[in-house]
Amino acid sequence: MTDVVMPKMGESITEGTILEWKKQVGDSIAKDETLLEIATDKVDSEIPSPASGTIVEILAQVNDTIPVGDVIARIGSADEKVDNAPEKTEEIADEIQKPQPEPTAKPETNQIEAVSTLPTQKDKVKSSQKRFYSPLVKSIAREEGISQSELDAIPGSGREGRVNKSDILNFIANRGKEVAPIISQAPSVSPPKQPVQLAMSDEVEPMSRMRKRIADHMVQSLQTSAHVYTVVEADVTNLVQIRAENKESFKAKSGVNLTYTPMLLDACIRAIQEFPLMNASLDGDNIVHHRNINMGVAVALPDDNLIVPVIHSSEEKNFLGLARSVSDLAGRARENKLTPDEIFGSTFTVTNPGVFGGLFGMGIINQPNVGILSIGSFQKRPVVKETEYGDTIVVRSMVYLTLSYDHRIIDGAYGTKFLARLVEIIEQYNNDRIKN
Repeated sequence: MTDVVMPKMGESITEGTILEWKKQVGDSIAKDETLLEIATDKVDSEIPSPASGTIVEILAQVNDTIPVGDVIARIGSADEKVDNAPEKTEEIADEIQKPQPEPTAKPETNQIEAVSTLPTQKDKVKSSQKRFYSPLVKSIAREEGISQSELDAIPGSGREGRVNKSDILNFIANRGKEVAPIISQAPSVSPPKQPVQLAMSDEVEPMSRMRKRIADHMVQSLQTSAHVYTVVEADVTNLVQIRAENKESFKAKSGVNLTYTPMLLDACIRAIQEFPLMNASLDGDNIVHHRNINMGVAVALPDDNLIVPVIHSSEEKNFLGLARSVSDLAGRARENKLTPDEIFGSTFTVTNPGVFGGLFGMGIINQPNVGILSIGSFQKRPVVKETEYGDTIVVRSMVYLTLSYDHRIIDGAYGTKFLARLVEIIEQYNNDRIKN
């Protein structure tokens, strides 16, 4: 018998959500054949079978979120018979429903038991569409007689408000201290949603899992950070000239296309080194100063969704290293081949709506960052230049840079000074940078 466990997909990954079982109980499977598909944040991964044989047992269902290392299925030998007997939970429920001797009268005990009746087979704890419970939490709930309504009312301290082991144990410890049941508490009232008026010609499309996660992340960011926006203009004529002069030789030498993105990232990294608070995070009342600059780079996917792969320790890379990282991460992002660790741990983010023609953008901060830089499109415009002979109008390639930053940490003066220094670095950029 081989146990199939929730795999550890990266150093920062502690759990995964089951999206689809490719095999069912009784099916034969070969080693390394795809057994299931799981999701970790924005990355979906196909999980191969660790052994050949027959699927004997599946212990987790679709949409269950399972901690890394927990057993989710079992594979037996190819000739092993699958037991079709009722699940143990049904047997337990039958035992619960058997008549029990009347207990001696204890008012306090009876009062608590009236609130916390053991769930029956018809009322066994389960995950809902809006809230997932790990097998451990559900097991504790069954053993302690916690009803579904009680479980749903427990405040969760885990990611996305999920109930973890400590939450349910704390609930159990304090359960008998209050006579009033938790299920009697009035639920929190959300503002009423205005229904969308549909016409006969309207088409309704359910949001994809990734789109829902993006939506939740954006709303959570706006509710967390005090967003402030500052816009500046930079002359990028020198970047245009550098690329035109070097793109062919750079490609021939390195095998990587010379684009503006690594130039702008290089300039941004240098500016952050001079303004390190832009690379910080807020943890409660504490400011976390990150040692490394983990640069998140927003990438548009073929399905029009968005993902932010991360160049870890970007300050340690030379220009060629940045160019290769950008090319590699963007390419694998569009092919859905990123690992979970490659989208976690950013400390600052750059997004580039300019590649799609956007004049400028005002990005939403990628939590837990304190800033995101939005790069507009390069456009030729007449600008006034001061010369020794007086002001003159010249045609230059210009770009708008918009910094969105968290006013809880970054004040306007600091954010504006950072942008001003970034503009200086960009406008002084030269060929020597791309040769290092």
